[in-house]
Amino acid sequence: MEKDILLLQKTDLFKNLTAEQIKTLLGICRKVTFPENEFIMKEGDMGNSLYIILEGTVEVIKSLVLSDMNEDDSQEAVKNKVFTKIDERSHAVFGEIALLEECKRTATIRANTDCILYEIKKDDFLQLVETNCNLGCKILLNLARIVSARLRKADEDTIKLTTVLSIVLRESSS
Repeated sequence: MEKDILLLQKTDLFKNLTAEQIKTLLGICRKVTFPENEFIMKEGDMGNSLYIILEGTVEVIKSLVLSDMNEDDSQEAVKNKVFTKIDERSHAVFGEIALLEECKRTATIRANTDCILYEIKKDDFLQLVETNCNLGCKILLNLARIVSARLRKADEDTIKLTTVLSIVLRESSS
């Protein structure tokens, strides 16, 4: 249990929590295993849980819709792109949006190796927040920071893509 407490204290979601608060949090965590190449979540599926990597590596995959120039424009080929790989050393969490709202998963996560994860279900999390406001407030503030950082990164990526597209369009029209 001490190993898990230390690991959870290193994740951004549980930053600045005491060992006692982590023990309380462990009460709603469930260890789950996924063998290599198994899907943990699929983009577009409804989500209701967050995951924390204890052991193993996962890859984050997004669907890209690309129109093939040789095909009729009404036919679109869907390609999958591995955006990143994350493991226990990164102290990453994924699926965090599902704790805030009922929505579709924004990416596919596949086990790149055999994985052991902690799973936190939305209903268990919300009950914890209601019964332990101090702990819930700390976690929600950390969650807001994570979502904010990811939103900033997405905004930066959008600006970069828009800039590249503008350059390509300007050069192609010359």
